[in-house]
Amino acid sequence: MLDANTNDVPTIVQDMGSYRRWIDPLLHEAYLKAESDKDAGRQLHASLALLPVDGTQVTYLAHRLLGAEPHEVSVLRDALAAHKDDLLENLWTVALKPEKGKEPQRLRAAAALAKYDPESEKWAKCSPLVVNDLVLENPVYLGQWSEAFRPVKKSLRVPLADIFRDRNAERAAERTLATNLLADYAADEPPVLADLIMDAEDKQFAVIYPAFAAQGERGLPVLTGEIDKKLPPDAPEDAKERLAKRQANAAVALLRMNQPAKVWPLLRHSPDPRVRSYLIHRLGPLGADADALVERLADEPDVTIRRALLLSLGPEEFAEAIWQPEEKKRLVEQLQEIYRKDADPGLHAAVEWLLRQWHEEAWLARTDQEWASDERMRAKRLVDIQRVLAKDKDQAKPQWYLTGQGQTMVVIPGPVEFLMGSPKTEAGRLPGENQHKRRIGRPFALAAKPVTLEQYRKFKARYGIGQIESWARTGDSPVIGMNWYTAAAYCNWLSEQEGLPQSQWCYEPLHPLPALAGSSAGRLAGSLGPLAASSGLSPKRTDPEFKEGMKLARDHLQRSGYRLPTQAEMEYACRAGATTSRYFGQTEELLDKYAWYIHNSQDRTWPVGSKKPNDLGLFDLHGNVWCWCQERYKDNPKEPQSVIVDKEDMLEIKDKDSRVLCCGAYSYPASNARCANRVGDVPASGNGAAGFRLARTLPPGSSP
Repeated sequence: MLDANTNDVPTIVQDMGSYRRWIDPLLHEAYLKAESDKDAGRQLHASLALLPVDGTQVTYLAHRLLGAEPHEVSVLRDALAAHKDDLLENLWTVALKPEKGKEPQRLRAAAALAKYDPESEKWAKCSPLVVNDLVLENPVYLGQWSEAFRPVKKSLRVPLADIFRDRNAERAAERTLATNLLADYAADEPPVLADLIMDAEDKQFAVIYPAFAAQGERGLPVLTGEIDKKLPPDAPEDAKERLAKRQANAAVALLRMNQPAKVWPLLRHSPDPRVRSYLIHRLGPLGADADALVERLADEPDVTIRRALLLSLGPEEFAEAIWQPEEKKRLVEQLQEIYRKDADPGLHAAVEWLLRQWHEEAWLARTDQEWASDERMRAKRLVDIQRVLAKDKDQAKPQWYLTGQGQTMVVIPGPVEFLMGSPKTEAGRLPGENQHKRRIGRPFALAAKPVTLEQYRKFKARYGIGQIESWARTGDSPVIGMNWYTAAAYCNWLSEQEGLPQSQWCYEPLHPLPALAGSSAGRLAGSLGPLAASSGLSPKRTDPEFKEGMKLARDHLQRSGYRLPTQAEMEYACRAGATTSRYFGQTEELLDKYAWYIHNSQDRTWPVGSKKPNDLGLFDLHGNVWCWCQERYKDNPKEPQSVIVDKEDMLEIKDKDSRVLCCGAYSYPASNARCANRVGDVPASGNGAAGFRLARTLPPGSSP
């Protein structure tokens, strides 16, 4: 008995009954010797054996309980149970307020009280203190502590759930212990498990879900009830975010339990897309079956849901290792077919993004080049689009086409009307972003991506060589260091390359002259961007025909030539129907998935199309590079009484008049990566983070 495992001592003591008159003297002798030798283990075992016949052992064992090792606690607690009435007062004192320097005693005292006094009202005050100590214990002993506190598990659930939901990074280990304890303590209560599932992170979900699934359908009403919840429009943003996350988690749990009826509709695009976006990014990490998503992709009639399904299949959501080679090959072939044939630009972009994530860049480049080289096919596609716009402009849907330079253009039917600007409550809002109704009275096309360095060098072959490589490292990165004039010059050049008559060009140079050898990028300085003049791209020079004094064509918004977008066109296209601050929702939590900005860019631009597109099929709208807009920078009108029509601005370009740039860049914070965000800079400023995106007006039936 003296050398046995402590957990075995009670059984051995029970067997001593008929031998007591011989054993007791030996036990007293062993106790004294162990005490003298400072052999704590033998002294404890001897005392436990003497306790049934020697009440004086209570004092020693009660003291020993408060300093016991985790594996000793249950043995001491059970041994002292017969004397609990004499111990309760001191145990509660220790549990509620242990002496300074003796804080570990709280957990031991509380473990005893869990058995001795589980119904006490004092647990309301004690349980948070106990839980805070419990989650700091070595996980090796979690099983022993969980058993010790099982009698008071209901009292501990609330403080455990508080730690479960605490997202402080420093408490990660504590969250793990709390999660495991809750999975155990709530295993027979499906509503509690359902509530935990809906607030779970990836690893927590993996722990809680099996316990929930084991309860069958008993917890399903809680999940479906949460999905059916609606908040009023003026609800606080943090309440909307929390509900969106809970609904997304509920949807994954339902899908895993083969209850998809309420799941697929959540992937439909809506003015507030945050639930959809959270669900896109949680399906894979929370354990949904990729095959179920692929199967739904084939059967789903709603194109917005199909877009979402594609965006949920990326390698950050589902590891590439889950796909069998033949299965993935078939899926890639299906995606390639969609890319070639489907007219929806959002679906086209979602397929492109997924193929790019699966390292199919070469196929994409080859396919785009084949289209770009087929002038007859390109012209026919554009004519077909314009016929649709002319025939039924109210019912026409967005489409896409390719320029001869390989740039995808997204055609947006018009007229359209939307709420432009940001509400006063929007995080990061600037004073000039006043909300108002804006009407764009024309169909227009906007490039799916900013102009790349490779594309721009077809216009100016040696632009930036030896000067911008630190910030634009690949040809498919957006061109940077652009001033407004050089962007306008490119637009006229592209109109010419596309065979558009000069009467449709949107910019009137000051002095039409033959092109100079080489080029300049304007003054690469100004109030924005990290490059400034340090890149040395021909400071203070611009091509002479594109400089102060040049003009916009009087009717440039009716012409079909390539141009810079208006700020209304940019914001409308960026939103893609969303009323939230970003096209995917509000949160900065998901911004890394959609934007290159100061948090993740490593102080450089990245290949266009790397991040997820919006539902109109547009990439890089939140960050990577600022994009120049057509008009001067002005505050949005304050409280206009009528709809503001998007129309031509002042035609003459003056260096002193700042012009608009939208919507964030690689070297700028998250507050700039918003649909309504815009800043102003003078047109000659070659901002180091400034690029541009193509636009054009497509009057129904106009020539291609």
